[in-house]
Amino acid sequence: MRYFSVIIIAVLLFLPSVSFADAEKIFRENNKAVVVIISYDSKGNPIGQGSGFVVREDGAIVTNYHVISNASDIRIKAGDRMFKVNGFLHIDKENDAVMLKADAKGLLSVKIGDISKINIGEKVYVISSPQGFENTISDGILSGLREITSERKILQITAPVSEGSSGGPVFNKNGEVIGIATFIVKKAQNLNFAMPVNLVKDKISSKKVTALKDAGIIDYKKTAEYWFNLGYYYAEAGLYDKAIEAYTKAIALDPNDADAYSNRGAAYYSKGQYDRAIEDYNKAIALNPPIPFTWSEMLDTPEYKALPETTKVKVKKAYYNDFVRLFAEAYNNRGDAYYSKGQYDRAIEDYNKAIALDPNYADAYYNRGVAYAKKGQYDRAIEDYNKAIALDPNDADAYNNRGAAYANKGQYDRAISDFQKGCDMGDENGCKALQMALESK
Repeated sequence: MRYFSVIIIAVLLFLPSVSFADAEKIFRENNKAVVVIISYDSKGNPIGQGSGFVVREDGAIVTNYHVISNASDIRIKAGDRMFKVNGFLHIDKENDAVMLKADAKGLLSVKIGDISKINIGEKVYVISSPQGFENTISDGILSGLREITSERKILQITAPVSEGSSGGPVFNKNGEVIGIATFIVKKAQNLNFAMPVNLVKDKISSKKVTALKDAGIIDYKKTAEYWFNLGYYYAEAGLYDKAIEAYTKAIALDPNDADAYSNRGAAYYSKGQYDRAIEDYNKAIALNPPIPFTWSEMLDTPEYKALPETTKVKVKKAYYNDFVRLFAEAYNNRGDAYYSKGQYDRAIEDYNKAIALDPNYADAYYNRGVAYAKKGQYDRAIEDYNKAIALDPNDADAYNNRGAAYANKGQYDRAISDFQKGCDMGDENGCKALQMALESK
């Protein structure tokens, strides 16, 4: 089952060493724009502390929702100055992000970057106040850009992040904020997460302030969003039992969350509990709204054809995000579970449904090809590997498996060609298969 790409970065001795000059410059230019956020209960007792960063000189400050959850009052500490928070400019509970409006002016602010321009492996820096130590800088690399849903992405970083760092800015090497530090997995070394700054980028100019008493801020740990996000983080760390517990709590709070069922199914699958995975995928499919058309049928409707070209682009994106993705992924993943149980025909049925919904679903073609190969239907397997490769020319597994199908048909020249491609991509299995095919020829 292929849920997430695992990115391995080898740091060789002859590569340039960490640039302390970059860290010093980023800290010098931005430390005064990073603040401590203290929340209080209705009796004036401090109940939480985190970090944040100034995005406007008049006191617009970004942090995590969970930093200020349950707060009756919020104060900002910037250096030796304290500011009262008047309210919220933006609240995004789902993505654990808020923008506060402090009663301040003349504050230094950060520069905002763009995650569409980031590269896996690039240096990142976090300035925050871990364990109460104000304005501490740490560095690491951007180790992944993960997709929680089609509309939600998250940054995975190796820069050390401790309690109290939540809400702190994650900088790129140019000193631009690209993320909001949000969560650490204590049992997983160097596995920390940050929400993309793009979530708040277009809200920075907002002027409307919602007072604290009118914002409806609640305990974040009592929301489905918190447990869903926590489940995702645990699953990424390979802590599947904890992920299942978190998704179960998310489902208890929101029984109609198809993504939570689907993700819990993925965690069960990773534990080899295929029947329970199938149960969850069934629930996810049942909860998804009915789809009026498959992808190709939708494109062929007179109503769609009559739309202006610019509108067609928006409709296609909305249709895919709202309908196709949810169903196609659930069918594909349920197919994987049936495959793992040795029920290849049922797996193929689900892959067929996924492909009908999304003809550009490379993983579904690949998986169906594997199932056909298991049934000895090598020609059909090759057809599917061809489609998977056309959609993703850098898929070494697809080349290797197509090579294996050719080898099973006795077509060793074609098998060798495919194994060579897999080997050239650095895939060890492709290199081993290449050697065996050369010996068998």
